Amino acid sequence: MNTEEYGRLLRSLKENASMIQVDGLEIEVRNCADREPGAADPRSAAAAGVTRGDFMHFRERLHPQLWANETHLLGPEQGENYSKLEFLRAQFGWVSSDMSTGIRTTCHEIAAEQGNFHLYQYEALSKETQRPALIFIHGGGFFGGNIATVENQCKLLAQLSGGVVFSVDYPLSPEHPYPAGFDTCYEALRWVYAHAGELGIGADKIGMAGDSAGGNLTLTCALRDRMEGNHMLSYEALIYPGSHMGETLEKPIYWKPEMYDNPKQDPLIEAQIRIIGEISVMAASWYIPEGVDDSQPGISPMLADFSQLPKTTVMSAEYDFLRASCEALSRKLVAAGIETRHIRYGGIFHGTFDRLGYAPQVEDMLLEIAADLKTL
Repeated sequence: MNTEEYGRLLRSLKENASMIQVDGLEIEVRNCADREPGAADPRSAAAAGVTRGDFMHFRERLHPQLWANETHLLGPEQGENYSKLEFLRAQFGWVSSDMSTGIRTTCHEIAAEQGNFHLYQYEALSKETQRPALIFIHGGGFFGGNIATVENQCKLLAQLSGGVVFSVDYPLSPEHPYPAGFDTCYEALRWVYAHAGELGIGADKIGMAGDSAGGNLTLTCALRDRMEGNHMLSYEALIYPGSHMGETLEKPIYWKPEMYDNPKQDPLIEAQIRIIGEISVMAASWYIPEGVDDSQPGISPMLADFSQLPKTTVMSAEYDFLRASCEALSRKLVAAGIETRHIRYGGIFHGTFDRLGYAPQVEDMLLEIAADLKTL
């Protein structure tokens, strides 16, 4: 796919957008122009369906980003020598494209009660003193992923928004179970808010965003911010967030196979949905310590009071195990009177946000978040 074709597909997402209603929730649906109804997006299908044989015999036909991510797509060879945790962790860390220019990176070491952590800062050089800011929290089921996976996304977001973007290097489970990662992300919010003036940030223009587990941590931090009466956050963006965990997975917001448009019963689509469900269960077992109530707001935010949350944008993937809970989350936000937008990206799978430069949907997500930040 050349630059011209990528640009055409990126533009088509917004040009061909349509509005639907699902159980009373208004959803904006965006599809790439080359996506066939009832089928996976071509790039999602190519990445999910590639095999070791393809890399051996048809490498020249594959997108360069697939070459760079062979291990992340297939897992390490001789996988039987790895534990389940090690094997899954090896599949995180997609190598994406740096589409930004002129972005400065700074690493802060933050002292915190639960242990020091690193907070990365991305910004274009500017003399502005009231810039918007966004704290980004990477996904990975609370046990995987890292800031390198989303660094290019954060850099481009800083360029598009004209703001300052931060990325939190939080501790992972099972070595550091709840509330270690949650406390670290909240401490990052406190630090940015406290240092807003010296960072050239408007204290009333701070947002937070995250994908998957990062979406969970974003929402739980927003709830804690309101529960403690701090009101540091003015915005949140939740990219296919996990909003209920552990035993709460059995609640009615759980997914149903018949909700997905898969007329050809494509086994690739069915497998991608099922795998995320299986990983969600494992992730909960590694993240939530034995005996801890998994219905508390810091773990399963879906069960909390949403009445004071900030403006929220929710983004979901059509063929995702978490799609049903994303839609239930947006319904609850709307019912609570929160200014809410819900965008569903057609044909894609969970985890697509890692693939900047390969999947046009990722840049579209960043454009939407950047536009939201400019309104703060």
